[in-house]
Amino acid sequence: MKNFILLLQFLTRIPININLEVNREDFADAVKYFPLVGFVIGVIDLCTIYLFSKIFSAQVSAVLLIIVHTVITGGLHLDGLGDTVDGIYSGRSKERVLEIMKDSRSGTFGVIALIVILMLKFSCVASLSNYSMYRAILLSPIIARSVVTILMYKRRYAREHEGLGDLFIGKISKRTFFIALILGFISSALIGEVRGLIAYFVALLFAIGFRNYIEKKIDGITGDILGASIELNEAIVLLCFVANLNILNF
Repeated sequence: MKNFILLLQFLTRIPININLEVNREDFADAVKYFPLVGFVIGVIDLCTIYLFSKIFSAQVSAVLLIIVHTVITGGLHLDGLGDTVDGIYSGRSKERVLEIMKDSRSGTFGVIALIVILMLKFSCVASLSNYSMYRAILLSPIIARSVVTILMYKRRYAREHEGLGDLFIGKISKRTFFIALILGFISSALIGEVRGLIAYFVALLFAIGFRNYIEKKIDGITGDILGASIELNEAIVLLCFVANLNILNF
């Protein structure tokens, strides 16, 4: 329970005024609760869209949902996505890429990436029917935080100096890794049924491909990369629920 609360305090802006005595190892062990933190975020998102959809149009409700979601997460992962895109698409050396990613200023590529990901999420949420929308909104933060562990387990931290990502990258055990993946899989099956499982495996494959691509660029993973993976996979899960799968009889 301590490590779960630790993650809620670390990954969200939910006001939890509990002082915890923790060490660096607690963060790595807490990773198994990543999907549960996603579930908490998903429930808040679900309540938000349910309430607003009774008052406003689908488009306005989608915008308000994205605002609430960003407030709850503190924009932590959006910041990671912007920094990642700025660095990777700079076309510079590994060392320079890492410097750019650490720069607090947003570049053109990062801003474009943020606009695109927010527009994509908005379009998906506004396009979904109620039943599919509720399942997708609840599942997207769960799956994204489950499969991000693929970028942590037995991976190399790309920076020479310690950072937030160093708390997790290369530090989690096999048991923690599989618990997080299994929780994501079970949630996908129970909440999303067939589409949920499709979304889970698509996100899983994307996480593997994204990890391999990034490691070729900077020979490791950083905290910003983890945030980018979560943002991208949240959008991918929503896309899987929007996609026309009639050709597969789904």
